[in-house]
Parts: sequence; C-alpha cells; structure tokens
Amino acid sequence: MMEILKNIIKISLSILTVAILFVSCKAPEDKVLNSLGEYKEYVYYSEGEFQDYTDYGKYYYDSADLADNAYFTEVENYDLSEINEHLDDFEAWIETYREGDPSCEIVVNYDFDREIIDREDYIHINSEKFTTTWDDGMVTNTFASYEIYFFDTQTQVLYFFHNNI
Repeated sequence: MMEILKNIIKISLSILTVAILFVSCKAPEDKVLNSLGEYKEYVYYSEGEFQDYTDYGKYYYDSADLADNAYFTEVENYDLSEINEHLDDFEAWIETYREGDPSCEIVVNYDFDREIIDREDYIHINSEKFTTTWDDGMVTNTFASYEIYFFDTQTQVLYFFHNNI
C-alpha cells in the first residue's frame, strides 16, 4: 500500500512539474496587437531559427478605431524615411532568404506594397540599433531588431514586420 502511495505522489509531482513548465513557457502577450481588438482573420509567415528570425503577418479587421490608441500614431511625412529605412532592411532579408530558398514561405507570401502608405494610416515602430566602429574609423548603424505595426485604414489590415537578426 505504501509503495502505491509513493508511486501516486511521484506521478502527481511529475504532472505538476510539466504543467508548471508549460505555463511558464507561454509566449508573451502582444500588447500592441491586442490594443486593436479582435481581428477576423490573419496570415503569418516566419523564417529563421531560435534567435535569428524574420516574421511577416497580416491581420484583417472588420473595423478598428486607432484615433485614441496608446500605441499607434498617424503616419506623418517625417515618418516616411524611418518606415522606408526599416522596410529596406526587411526586404533585404526577404531577398537573402530568396537567394537561399526561393520557395520558402515568407519569400513566396511577402506582398507588401509601399504605395498604400498614406497620412490616413497608423504606425507603431519598436526598433533597436547597434553601432559598430571599424578599424578605419568608419561607423555603421545596423538594426539589431525591430517590430513594425502598420495599419492601413482603407483596407482595415494590420501589417506586421519583425526582424531579429
């Protein structure tokens, strides 16, 4: 009887340990995405591995009111250079993946058109750069990681760009 009780306790502790590990490994909440409310549909593509990866997603909304959103701001003319700088980097990574495997999911499905960007749209950029000073004194700034949330008000689509390389 005592042996059965010990086995039950061991099994129970094992199950509890697995449950705690599962709960603690939960993905962090995306507060920016959640601030828009419920989307009706989405597509999401990712390429890379554990720490180095690139993501592209589109979230479709019936309607979303961004006027008082704490994360998003209206696109201004001065934002365009920052947006384009990030998109240039992102699309360079898409091209790198294309050279490695033209059939990979993110390459085949990347379809963002910069022509849709206008002053009625909203943007949120979270970006980190690192600076390198070379032996010859040349200084370069490179993106370490970034997340771009671009909301097109005409189509009610949120475009998500993420790079961590």
